[in-house]
Amino acid sequence: MTRSPGRGLGLSAAFLIAGIAVAQAQSASETSEVERFPLRGTKDSAPLSTSPYRASTLYGALPGNRNGESDGQEGGELGVFDSTATSTSAQQAQTTGSIPTDEDVEQADADFAASLARQNPRTESIDGLPVAPAADPDGVPGFMIGTLTLRPTLSQRVVHESVHSIGNKTSRVYSETTLSGTAFSDWSRHELSINGSGTWQENLSGTGTESPNANLDALLRLDLINDMTATVGAGYSYSEESQTDPNAISGATTQSGIHEARASLGLQKQFGLLRGTSTVEVTRTMYGNATLANGSSVTADDRDTLGVEFTNRIGYAISPALLPFIEASAGREKYDQTIDSTGAERSSNTYAIRAGAEIDLGEKLSGEVAVGYLRRSLDDASLNDIAGLTLDGDLAWSPQRGTEVNLGVATTVEAATTAGEAGAVVYEFDSSLTHDLNSKLIARLGATYEYRDYDSGSNRSNQLGYGASAGLTWSINRYLDLDADASYEKIEEPGRTDEETMRVGLGLRLRR
Repeated sequence: MTRSPGRGLGLSAAFLIAGIAVAQAQSASETSEVERFPLRGTKDSAPLSTSPYRASTLYGALPGNRNGESDGQEGGELGVFDSTATSTSAQQAQTTGSIPTDEDVEQADADFAASLARQNPRTESIDGLPVAPAADPDGVPGFMIGTLTLRPTLSQRVVHESVHSIGNKTSRVYSETTLSGTAFSDWSRHELSINGSGTWQENLSGTGTESPNANLDALLRLDLINDMTATVGAGYSYSEESQTDPNAISGATTQSGIHEARASLGLQKQFGLLRGTSTVEVTRTMYGNATLANGSSVTADDRDTLGVEFTNRIGYAISPALLPFIEASAGREKYDQTIDSTGAERSSNTYAIRAGAEIDLGEKLSGEVAVGYLRRSLDDASLNDIAGLTLDGDLAWSPQRGTEVNLGVATTVEAATTAGEAGAVVYEFDSSLTHDLNSKLIARLGATYEYRDYDSGSNRSNQLGYGASAGLTWSINRYLDLDADASYEKIEEPGRTDEETMRVGLGLRLRR
């Protein structure tokens, strides 16, 4: 059948006129809907959306979704107006300037966080090989013992020591073996950590005093309810009194061995920005016999003591990086023998107050520092009280990657064993600098300073000690290190014999 051209033109014109009419009707309907929903807050109207609005983020609110999609519906791209939306969809559409959907905000947050990240990462090596990581003691796997991870370390060194005092000089070569280790828990709550070490010396040639020592500490942290934490600690240490110690027995070839047992209990509670801590510590100290040159022994059990100290600290968290605090403590040290061999009652009460701040700037700077005042009052009225300003702290500072500086300072009270002397306030300072020369070689520098301030009634002058050290550590592999070090120490006291000590050592350290 042949179609008439005139008939086709007529149908096309009819469809065109109908389409124009429909478009005009839709346009009028959309204009009416938009006018019914002006900008938010200008006049009373129905809510624009049944979903809750979300607060603006760091970068401000994003453009709203205007395609008419609602929960459970799929729409077009963000910001595209769908002219075919129904009247119900148009009522739920968000107007310009509205808060974005959760998905939009989360994506924008991720983009904003990425913009704050480092934009200049380290350039890779030319051949594309990975850079060898620095030796990390915590990187060794260790041994699993139930839910505890044990990481032991065995160190073996050969040391040459030279001791020089007025009119006397001795030297020796000795072997030093140290076994140390750490153990820590892998629990979802609470935490247990154990640290221990033991050192044994054996003379290979020459003459000199062998000085073994040992130390063991365990700390259990219990996470209680209502932001409260409890800590339970216990420890033991053994050492021999140094020949240069003010309380050392003159003429003894082997000084007294010192046994110290410790136990502590602490509670920490958060009250908003306040931090409160209370601790009680009990210390038992016992002294062994000293050996004279003729082989006889001298007892020192009149120095055995039992001490108890209570400490309370309250701090205010100005920010996560700075927490100023004030701390007060009171303690009692009781001698087993009320009257010692010098005829004095040396049991005492100690009081101290400190003010300082805890600092936590991550890898750059962390630790705490405090200043205060301390006084020890002895039971014997003929002995002066020991008092002085205190400075305590421990700071770790990393000026650049691979370099770390550690600073420590402590103030303690030392009892005397000489008739007529009450004791001294001892100030100790130590510092260390470590620098990674490369991924396998680490350089170390250290310095120490010690000052004994005797009470005014003592017949002794104040004592000064200082020292310096340097060393290198070469990481042969993940488990084995080679250590080389040298140190120098000197102790000076007017009216007494000065002493200089030099040591040079070389050894291996095996870790697992």
